Amino acid sequence: MPRATAMEGNSSEQFQERERKLSFHSWVIPALISVFVGILYFNSLGNQFTNWDDGMICQNSTIRDLSWEGIKRIFTYVKANTYQPVRMLSYAIDYSIWNLNPMGYRITNIFFYILTCIMVFLTLYRLSAHLRDRVTSNSHAQVALLGTLLFAAHPVHVEAVTWLAARKEVLQGFFFFLAFYLYLKGREGEGRKKLIYLVLVLLSLLFAILSKPSAVVFPAVLLIYEIAVAQNRWIDTFDGAKPRFLNRGKKRRSVSTLSIPRASDRGVEWVDFVKRHWLFFSISTLISFIFVSVLIKVMLDAGGIKPYRGGSFLNNFLISFYVFIYNIKLLVCTINYSAAYTISIPNPIWGFQTFLFVGITFLLFGLSLWSLKRTKVIFFTLFFFFVTLLPYLNIFPISTLLADRYVFIASFSYCFLLGIVFDKFYRVRAKRFSEGFFKLLSIAIFIFILIAYSFMTIHQNQIWENSYTLWADAVEKYPDSNTANALMGVVYMDLGMDEKAAKYLEKAIESVPYDYQSRNNLGVVYGRLGQPEKALKEFMTAIWLNPERDTVKINLSVFYQTQKEYQKCEEVLEHLIARDPKNANLYFRLGLLYKEMGRYDAAIAELIKSMELAPHIINPYEELGNIYLSRMKDTEKAKYFYLRGIEAAPKAKSRVEDLRWMVQDLECHQ
Repeated sequence: MPRATAMEGNSSEQFQERERKLSFHSWVIPALISVFVGILYFNSLGNQFTNWDDGMICQNSTIRDLSWEGIKRIFTYVKANTYQPVRMLSYAIDYSIWNLNPMGYRITNIFFYILTCIMVFLTLYRLSAHLRDRVTSNSHAQVALLGTLLFAAHPVHVEAVTWLAARKEVLQGFFFFLAFYLYLKGREGEGRKKLIYLVLVLLSLLFAILSKPSAVVFPAVLLIYEIAVAQNRWIDTFDGAKPRFLNRGKKRRSVSTLSIPRASDRGVEWVDFVKRHWLFFSISTLISFIFVSVLIKVMLDAGGIKPYRGGSFLNNFLISFYVFIYNIKLLVCTINYSAAYTISIPNPIWGFQTFLFVGITFLLFGLSLWSLKRTKVIFFTLFFFFVTLLPYLNIFPISTLLADRYVFIASFSYCFLLGIVFDKFYRVRAKRFSEGFFKLLSIAIFIFILIAYSFMTIHQNQIWENSYTLWADAVEKYPDSNTANALMGVVYMDLGMDEKAAKYLEKAIESVPYDYQSRNNLGVVYGRLGQPEKALKEFMTAIWLNPERDTVKINLSVFYQTQKEYQKCEEVLEHLIARDPKNANLYFRLGLLYKEMGRYDAAIAELIKSMELAPHIINPYEELGNIYLSRMKDTEKAKYFYLRGIEAAPKAKSRVEDLRWMVQDLECHQ
């Protein structure tokens, strides 16, 4: 194999020389990317929080404490909650700076998207150099730039950037591509330098997984790359020997005398590389395995794994082919993007369309395997797309079949291929056309696509302006979508338009009968509409579907309280407190119940427990002051608790101002 070694050395020297030239202008491209992304998402800065952000940001008390104890809680796994502590930590930092100003959170999202795009450029540049050797020196930088601009502008990324609760996507994207770039850079080093890079890769991988667990596929991406690059070297070695056949004036040598690697060596080289770096691959695989286990536990605890669609594993597996094809459609030919989609699946599933989708999928697999012998980039990009999409194919069913955010990482391969296509088209030479014809044509087509993507992205930002605009758009485009109808129902609930809310929530349940959250909301709506039988039925069904979800039981207790069924309400709250004795909200609700029942001493005891567990929440102080003032006729204690509330929660400005007026009135009447 001496010829291969020599060629690899020359290729490495040429690549380093090209990289030195690129680094001379290293600040220009990141600046260009930053400005471009800033222009694309500038009109999203004025958008409000949506009701998709409420649970993760607006109502999340965890992000309001950035002390060491608070950070410890963020990194502690809580049953039935998602485990994405890096995302939560970023929200906590935002809250400490911006409080609940959505613009600050959007700036952070855009910032991490810019970082992701910069890492995409650097990764594309190295991948192009490693997988495409027989091209001109400027081709790699051009492919990387074209691919990155398309990646930055693609409207399928709007959800990942503009939806604040989807920050996990841009965080994962940054750390995922940082890890990949460091791996590509580190594998060229030697000794201690390589070790440092590989350690940084593992740290980046860990941060990516802690941002979003689907990054566990990263070791598989590295394996695909190693297979592709090993095949690339074998082809180069063979091509390096080929001129010996063609040299004129020299005696032709037989194939058997050439130093050509055996076919079996193609599959051995990447295996040898993995063996030499067994510790790195073992640790990275172990990290992924651990967090796969955590992810499964989280989904099981939270009810994230749903019943098999179609009633059986086989039918559900066939549906995954639909998901795969529809994800390709999202990238390639979707015009109207939405926050929610429906996939039309025939019933029964066995039919021509299913066999067509299965056939297309296997055809793509066959093409990618065949391309390994000829065009390694196609092999790498197609398998990269499949592997990074694998967690979302619903082989084990999750709540959502199709979403823009699911192709965020996978779209890298599509943009890589487009960059190569435009680069090749740019360099076409044909005698029938002038020298600059194909250059001009490729530039014109690229600019047209880039402008079209940019226009769609800017337009989609406007759809995310608030909850109403978001879900009105989704319901209009996909009227049978469970997600769109469920969250449109929540919009009308918040507006107090309960009859309209019931209409959308009923539609949501019709499409997904096991949607316990919509049943919970429908129970609230029916209760407010004076339909207690329907309300109780929905609450009980929601609890049966997800018995671990305490939110439903809290709403059930409120329903019992409004129906004057105080004993049942008390039983539910005491059951919840026994399960979660440190939940300040439960003691607060029990205190309100006792207050309504006229048991003021018991109410005071429960409110004091709530105050002690959550000393920075103003509500218990205010209620204690009200009880002492209006029921116990003790103005001194009332004033004491009002003043405690003012001190405890100075950021609750309107509530604090009300308490100041109460204290002032009490002092005036003394």
